[in-house]
Amino acid sequence: MFPWLARGRRNCHDGPVDDTYRRAAGLPAPIAWMDGRVVPASEATVPLLDDGFLRGDAIFEGIMVRNGRTHALDAHLARLRRSAKAIGLRVPVVKRVVGDLLAAWGERDGAMKLVLTRGGAVRGLLEGTSWPASVALQPIDMPWTSALSGIKTLSYAVNMWAARQAREQNADDALIVSDGVVLELPTASICWVADGVVHSPDPTALPILESVTLRELQKVVDVKLGEFPLDDILAADEAFVVSATRIGLPVHAVGDVEFPAPGTVTIACRTAMMDHIDSTLDPLP
Repeated sequence: MFPWLARGRRNCHDGPVDDTYRRAAGLPAPIAWMDGRVVPASEATVPLLDDGFLRGDAIFEGIMVRNGRTHALDAHLARLRRSAKAIGLRVPVVKRVVGDLLAAWGERDGAMKLVLTRGGAVRGLLEGTSWPASVALQPIDMPWTSALSGIKTLSYAVNMWAARQAREQNADDALIVSDGVVLELPTASICWVADGVVHSPDPTALPILESVTLRELQKVVDVKLGEFPLDDILAADEAFVVSATRIGLPVHAVGDVEFPAPGTVTIACRTAMMDHIDSTLDPLP
């Protein structure tokens, strides 16, 4: 059983869990790294005049924590550096942030975020996560290409707008589609199964974020990447979501089309991924 999969339902955007839900789910209080020390997340601040706060001119990275250790940290830090280069930010040494947070967190599961702002602020956040057993997605067709497509900046207002549009249509999250081509979720990648083959949009050909988790999945499962129309996923046998904290989260519906959740291939992929993660956790800093 995945500790971040809960029986209860919650909105499936990748954002803070409110205190009421956290207590009900038995999640630990989140912690943060700020100016060389670990503090309760509620006490962490960013300077008001920092353009990272005022204009979203910042980058971030999300990393799985499993039993008190990160997974694929080097790959995540490499993506952080690519994001920084794209917007002209300097990346300081952040492994101290990672080490301090892990030491304070203990041998628990969670999700870590590293945030670097234009004003020079370095912040870390570590919190527990919880997801429903399966999700419904609503296709949202919208322009998705920008000068910073595929870069993990803090400017996620459009992503969150898409997620709200989906929830207004009684779905859990959005499936971003542009001119009929499937792209991604606001904060995750989408996979689907057709004739026993796993498919996913290709980040090298489309304006989407390269997923570290999807790359890890490709180490244990064959995944066919490409440019696919929405009709392909609507005709699929099953579907699932992948992100740093959603390892094969089943999809039970896309629009009006229902899927088995979890499907047999989804279960196999999830099992293979968790075995892979548990055998390749990063050493403690």
